[in-house]
Amino acid sequence: MEETKSTYKWLALLTLSIGTFMSTLDASIVNISLPELTKVFDTEPSVVLWVTVAYLLVSVGLMLSIGKLGDLFGRKRVYVSGLAIFTVGLILCALSQSVVQLILARVVQAVGSAMVIALGNAIITAVFPPEERGKALGLIGAVVSTGLLSGPVIGGLLLDALDWRAIFYVRIPVGIIGLVMSWLWLREQKGEETTARFDWGGSVSFFGGFSCLLLCVNFGGRMAFTSIPVLSLAAGAVLLLTSFLVFERKVTQPILALGLFRSRSFATGLVTMLVMFVAVAANTLLMPFYLLNGIDRTASQAGLLLAAASATSLLVGPVSGWLSDKIGSRILCTAGMTLISAALFLISKLNIDSSTSDILLRLIVLGMGLGMFSSPNNSAVMGSVPRQNLSTASAMIATTRQIGMSCGIAIAGAMFTARELFHSTTLAGETLAPGMLERLSLVSAYQDSFTYAAFFCVIGIFVSLVRGRTQPDSP
Repeated sequence: MEETKSTYKWLALLTLSIGTFMSTLDASIVNISLPELTKVFDTEPSVVLWVTVAYLLVSVGLMLSIGKLGDLFGRKRVYVSGLAIFTVGLILCALSQSVVQLILARVVQAVGSAMVIALGNAIITAVFPPEERGKALGLIGAVVSTGLLSGPVIGGLLLDALDWRAIFYVRIPVGIIGLVMSWLWLREQKGEETTARFDWGGSVSFFGGFSCLLLCVNFGGRMAFTSIPVLSLAAGAVLLLTSFLVFERKVTQPILALGLFRSRSFATGLVTMLVMFVAVAANTLLMPFYLLNGIDRTASQAGLLLAAASATSLLVGPVSGWLSDKIGSRILCTAGMTLISAALFLISKLNIDSSTSDILLRLIVLGMGLGMFSSPNNSAVMGSVPRQNLSTASAMIATTRQIGMSCGIAIAGAMFTARELFHSTTLAGETLAPGMLERLSLVSAYQDSFTYAAFFCVIGIFVSLVRGRTQPDSP
């Protein structure tokens, strides 16, 4: 019996890794195809951008609600349904004949992705014993990092070798394999509250509030944060999120039990994660521009360099998770945030003459920091809640990650654009070779953006220090 249980937990982890990788990869793999989609569908970039924005809005807004649905109807049932919907979304995307069809297909994908990502950590935490929780979440955290960081690399290779539809159709067989494996191998899990009424007020207000928030940040980066549309979205976000908090205090079975934030490990873990993803978004968005346009690396060279952080995180994550089972999360998370901040600062010192080895070393340090931080932090968050709230904690991790990425990319983009204009104006009076003005302005703006990101990441170091000593076997 013990051997069967041991075998099952690793089969479950393997099965969940496929769905997790597919879903997190999808958050970044499409972005590299946006310029091509603008040409293919003969439309404006502002329209094509909704291929990504619609996906983020739906996936972020639904995760907390889906976490509660997992408790009510069974985590396996919701997870398998999500993977099926996600795979159908891939098929619809590959068959799309217009940009509107593609956006709607991405919405279908986002629903499935939210169902998969929201419940992954909860299923793993329920399957593995407390003394192995960090190791298991370390492995799944490494899969998440790999999916997020390798999206642009894999997308670029598929786009060069085939066409934009390949970004979707080559993943359909993987989705089907993951669907069959999850149906056959996963065992059903349910929360204790199986007859509670669903919190519709909290679900709708949360979805609306965070949609307004993400749209505010996105449009604010391209327009002006003082413009009427952006201010209206900000007001809508405040109103709806306040309503969400009111709903959650009144209903008997909220989608987010606010009492969970009384746990210092839970609260500081989520805050630190949010800071980390906002800061690291600068690397996700700006590093390709630096490599391709700033120092004239080829797409293949850029892809291999970008994969360095992902590969390093994949190696470090499980080791860090295993260590957190022994010594707790505080030291490892703080050390990881320190490495991330140091890496971002070192990346900000790259210039137009930097060598490949200079870039590679800095990205490896970044990958070490990501791997060292993410696994213990996720383990601390999941271990700080009662078992009946595992789905909620899992959904909060996924929601925080998506919000941090979305807001971070918007902030980094706005910062980069403003600083590039500043440096372009400053250098305009100098005598420079053709094309050099653009390259110097780009690299200087890149340096400024990473400097700000590094200093912002320091906040996470101090937050992580006050998380307290979480015992690895805490309930």
